[in-house]
Amino acid sequence: MGRPHLIMLIVGLSGSLTACNAVRGDLEPSAQTVQLSGTDYSVEELTASTWTALALRSVPDGPQRTAGLVKAIEKASGCKVTDSSYGARNGALTAQVDCGGKLKNQ
Repeated sequence: MGRPHLIMLIVGLSGSLTACNAVRGDLEPSAQTVQLSGTDYSVEELTASTWTALALRSVPDGPQRTAGLVKAIEKASGCKVTDSSYGARNGALTAQVDCGGKLKNQ
């Protein structure tokens, strides 16, 4: 393979990778920070009806922590949490939301 062909191959491949990254970037969820009562929460949309939240500072385990995570998801999603599971090991709450029949990102 001659040098000009090699350069064209490299340029072509780098363009393909850039296009893949642009498409991938649009599909990846992005976390947002929600503040409630002085506590920051990282909230991320996993699917149109599934969200996850994590307190960004240490908050004692218990009902208040879970309630804060639920409120953070509801604030970020604009929807009502209908079901959730709390991972005590990582401190994250994963929740299903109901947006009143209209999912935000369909």
